[in-house]
Amino acid sequence: MDHKILLQLLQNKTEEIQSLLDHFKNNPDDLHKGLHLLSDRIDGLSKEFRLIKDDLNQEKTQQDEVIQVLQEKAEVVEKDEVKKVEAAVQPEKTNIPVKEELEENKSVNKVEERKNAEVNSDSILNDQLQQNSSDVIGERLVQNKISDIQTAIGINDRFLFIRELFDNNTEAYNSSINFINQTDSLALIEDHFKSKTDWDFENPTVIQFMELTKRKF
Repeated sequence: MDHKILLQLLQNKTEEIQSLLDHFKNNPDDLHKGLHLLSDRIDGLSKEFRLIKDDLNQEKTQQDEVIQVLQEKAEVVEKDEVKKVEAAVQPEKTNIPVKEELEENKSVNKVEERKNAEVNSDSILNDQLQQNSSDVIGERLVQNKISDIQTAIGINDRFLFIRELFDNNTEAYNSSINFINQTDSLALIEDHFKSKTDWDFENPTVIQFMELTKRKF
């Protein structure tokens, strides 16, 4: 099974949580400001884990159903083949050698039917996995659009923005975040920061902040 996308998302959430814990360990005074960020990341990790668990359970159920159907079909085919062999045997030849030949044919049929069942099962499961992967990717793309960009800003980035862009003024940072969340036009937001700040929009930190802002649209 290939759950690389879900596992990567799970890993990202885990790394963010570990980063927060490391930061608070080294900067305990920041805990009261960033505790809600830690709570958001833990909730997100729990959701990703439940999604993976649900996918695995659903795929296991589908796989069991497919295997059961294929086994039933294989048994029907096997019985038909046995009847054909029995009908072809002359009455005077129904002795021990014929019985052994019949058993040998049955064994060969079982092997062939099982191989065919495995091939068909793999093909069906591959199709289902591809469909599931497409659904997960589509769901993640929709979720990339956020209504509150604060939830997309990690604790380290938050302190970076406050220090580098807002001169260590937390209130100015929070006010700007609220402005972004309440504004429905990316152009208005860009004009606002270009007219109200002296930011260098070629600066990597400014670019990073504006890229996060664009995730709202």
